[in-house]
Amino acid sequence: MAVVLLCDDELMNRKVASKILMKENFSVIEAKNGIEAIEILKTNRVDLILMDLMMPLMDGYEATKIIKANEELSAIPLIIISAISDKSSITRGLELGADEYLTKPFDIIEFRLRIKNAIKIGIYQNMLKDHKSLLEFQVKEKTKELHKALLEIQKSERDIVSILGKTAEFRDNETSAHTVRVGEISALIAKKFGWSEDQVELIKLASPMHDIGKIGIEDNILLKPGKLDDDEFSRMKEHAYIGYLILSEKETPLLKLASEIAYTHHEKYDGSGYPRALSGDEIPLSGAIVAVVDVFDALLSERPYKKAFSLKTTLEIINRDSGSHFNPKVVELFMSSLDEILDIRQRLQDV
Repeated sequence: MAVVLLCDDELMNRKVASKILMKENFSVIEAKNGIEAIEILKTNRVDLILMDLMMPLMDGYEATKIIKANEELSAIPLIIISAISDKSSITRGLELGADEYLTKPFDIIEFRLRIKNAIKIGIYQNMLKDHKSLLEFQVKEKTKELHKALLEIQKSERDIVSILGKTAEFRDNETSAHTVRVGEISALIAKKFGWSEDQVELIKLASPMHDIGKIGIEDNILLKPGKLDDDEFSRMKEHAYIGYLILSEKETPLLKLASEIAYTHHEKYDGSGYPRALSGDEIPLSGAIVAVVDVFDALLSERPYKKAFSLKTTLEIINRDSGSHFNPKVVELFMSSLDEILDIRQRLQDV
């Protein structure tokens, strides 16, 4: 049975988290602050640490720093817990060595998946540290087991990415059908560019995460029905960088591509986009593809703050902005694939 060390000074938070963990057959050890957590780690085997940030005596920052500086403890996966609006605290915790983060209040499905995934990854990392174990896994039967474990981790990662995408949808005025369509159409265009089957599948999974950074934007800006003023728009533009920060903490192929797309899908071919004013081929093809697909689908979709544009008007805008907003090669392939794209929109209509 996997053991989880839960460190949080709020009794109610510990009760809620412990109940979820025990229902998933995890053994739970509780601590009220960083000092207690470190003492527990001296005498107990722990497979995962859940670390709150704001606590008395020793906060989560100091405890995380001490744990990650200890060679014997550093391999234990550590997930920090913070409020969803406190992005600076999350970033600081990750910089100190935390492997992941969870936001309060907990989404039960996301909570379960992240805990299970973190424990699986922790077990795998420990196996890699032990050269003898690695050699044993090269034996045929052990290799099969490792392959199965890796497939399970990849599935969990994709489940988490999907959940994060849905989290962004709940914070925005977009629909889940929009993000799914962005994934399907982006995959179609990538395939036309000659990407491999694996690369096409990755962009299909990664591109729905393009606006995940909006979870870090205040509601009064994100959900404003009218036009944003200059200050509000400047704040809104930060969602590209926030998305990059969220998705770039782990160097898996899926998250690496997702972070690249989140960071670059608002860049413009002529260099007038954001957040880095990239131009031309400086913009990764993944971001250039999603830029066209996202605008196309958004223009055709009705939102609380706008009516849906006609197909004719939408295509005129895409063609007009080829070479300024959009990569001309992407627009060319997009237009040549229009029948297939419209089939995808028909199949994946908003409910």
